[in-house]
Amino acid sequence: MKIKNKLFLLVIVISTGIVSCKKDTITKTPASSTSPVPITNWAAMQAFFSSNNIVTQTYVVNASAGGSFTSPQGTTITIPANIFLTQANVPVTGNVTIQFKDAYKKSDIFFANMLTQLSNDAPFKSGGEFFIKAIQNNEGLILAPGKKIDVSQSASLTGGINTSLQQQAFIGKDSLIYPTNCTICPDYIINDPIWSVANIDSAKTVAQNYIFSLHQFNSPVDSGSWCTTGNASFFASYPQTTLNLTAQDSVSTYSTQVFLVFKNQTTVVQVGAYGYENFKYTNAPQGLQCTIVALGFKNGNTYSAFVPITIGANQTVPFTLSQTTTSAFVTQLRALD
Repeated sequence: MKIKNKLFLLVIVISTGIVSCKKDTITKTPASSTSPVPITNWAAMQAFFSSNNIVTQTYVVNASAGGSFTSPQGTTITIPANIFLTQANVPVTGNVTIQFKDAYKKSDIFFANMLTQLSNDAPFKSGGEFFIKAIQNNEGLILAPGKKIDVSQSASLTGGINTSLQQQAFIGKDSLIYPTNCTICPDYIINDPIWSVANIDSAKTVAQNYIFSLHQFNSPVDSGSWCTTGNASFFASYPQTTLNLTAQDSVSTYSTQVFLVFKNQTTVVQVGAYGYENFKYTNAPQGLQCTIVALGFKNGNTYSAFVPITIGANQTVPFTLSQTTTSAFVTQLRALD
C-alpha cells in the first residue's frame, strides 16, 4: 500500500538490508507549502503492515522446459522454455525459483502497499495485482528478448468482465522502502510505488480472464516486479472534485494516514496530508460511494476511523480516530472487499 506524503521536498534514502535502492536521492515537488508531520510511530506502522501483508508463494520450474503453476487464488502463470537469462545475459539452465503473490481483494491491495492510483494520483480500477521474481543462486534473473510470461487473472475476482472498459498493463515503478534513519523522511512512508503504463507488456481479455503478458522484469530485478491489469477511464467519466478530510485528532501524535476504499470497484487510494490536520484528494470522482479509512498509532496501540460517504462537490468530511485492535481493523477492512 502506498503510505506516502505529497508534501516532502527531498528524501535521502540510505540503503539497508530491507531494500536495495536504485537511486540515492529522490526529489519530488511538494503539492503545497505546508510542512510534513514528524515521524513518531514508524516502527509500529511498519510492523502493522508487514504482519498483515499477503503471503509470498514459492514455485520451482525447470528453465529449459518451462512450465506453469496456479496460485491459491486461481492466477495461472505460464512460463515458456529458455526464457531466463542471468543479469550477465547468460542463458539459464536447471531449476529456477519463482516468488509470486497476487492481490484481488481491496484489503490485500491495502496491505500489499500497492494502491490503485497513478503517479498523478488519479484512481484506476484494478483487474488484479501480482508480484513476481525469478531467482537462481540468490540472483534475480531477467527475461530473454522476444519471450514473455503470461499471467491469467480471473476477472470474477474483481467483479467480472466489463466489455466497455479496455484493460491496460501497468507496472509498479520506483518502489522504495524508507528506513528509520533517512535524513529527511516523508510522512511515514513504507513504500511509494508509482504505477505507470507498461512500455512493452500488454493486457487483453480472453473469456473471463485478463491476460497480462510480461516481457520484461522491472529494474532492479533483485527487487522483483509488481504488475497489474487496470482501467482508469471508468473514473474519468465522472466529474472530478476535491474531497477535504479533516482530522479531529492530532495527526503528529497518531501518525495518521488516510485512504479511500471505493464501493463496487477494486480501487484503494491514499489521501495526501495538506497541513497538520488536513487531507485533500483532488481526483475524487463525484457521485461514487467510498469509505474513508484512517489509521494511526499511539503508545503501541492502533487507532482507526471508518466513514462511509458518497462523494459530493468540494465536500468536507471530519473524522475521529478510535482505539481498536489489529484483528478488529482487519475485520472492518475486509468487510469492504
